[in-house]
Amino acid sequence: MKTVLVLGANGGVGKVVAKAFLAKGWRVLGLVRAGKTAGEGIVPIHADLFDASAVAKACGPVDVVFNGLNVPYPVWATEALPTYTAAADICEALGARQIYPGSVYNFGSSMPPVLTPQTPFAADTLKGRIRVGIEAMFSSRAEAGRVRTLVIRAGDFFGSDASKSWMNALVAKDLGKGKLVTPGKKKTVHAWAFLPDLAATIVKLAEVESTLDAYEVFHFESHNVSAERLAEAARIALGRKVTVGHMPRVMFSLIALFDPFMRAALEMLYLWDVPHALHDDRLAKVIGEVPRTPLDQALKTLL
Repeated sequence: MKTVLVLGANGGVGKVVAKAFLAKGWRVLGLVRAGKTAGEGIVPIHADLFDASAVAKACGPVDVVFNGLNVPYPVWATEALPTYTAAADICEALGARQIYPGSVYNFGSSMPPVLTPQTPFAADTLKGRIRVGIEAMFSSRAEAGRVRTLVIRAGDFFGSDASKSWMNALVAKDLGKGKLVTPGKKKTVHAWAFLPDLAATIVKLAEVESTLDAYEVFHFESHNVSAERLAEAARIALGRKVTVGHMPRVMFSLIALFDPFMRAALEMLYLWDVPHALHDDRLAKVIGEVPRTPLDQALKTLL
């Protein structure tokens, strides 16, 4: 039985990934805060994230580490790089392969409409530049033979467990009432990632990780769709008409006056204006069929 350590096991992404590993017969460890429990079937590991040797001692042999850590937007500038460096230290101490979910932030506001693993980075926001720095750190450690990493880049998460995602908290918040909301234009293509499918893909990558190079990047092509296309799928899911409303950009600025999260998110609003789609011809050749739930069925889980 292979073992995976999930960092951020109680987070929205970590919980879903841990369940996917359990379903495939893996032994799952979850790094959680002192006094906290992990999900059913997950062995809780209580150790300081920033003490790699203590984490390694508490875990024992580990084959794969899933880096599901989530640094809140308001503290990204100061805490993101140290946090992900600590994760790399843990992987190095364990001698385990790291799987890290990347984002589209790296490509910046001038990104082309189709993003492949070969598309060059052009980050022009603070969060984007930090994301680039994090991946550069992982890459340099791989080149030095210290930490092997797989990056699986995905769009905005959505699913029943992703309560804080843009889809759950804003776009499809009133889906049950037949309403969708978009901060951008209705025809602008946006990259989305249905979380259960992403988790299943991560497990498939973990199962073949020993055949891959020390540092590899894959793009998870889940649902690259416009708000109009979302509404069409939602109509099928609900069996009724679904309207698409627009949230004026000034509303975000007003909310940001009182909400630190929104204030930190303002620089990322270009993602609703610039069409972008993730694509990868190689992923299916490596793992076989890429999990992809039909969009209407995926949206139905939000109800």
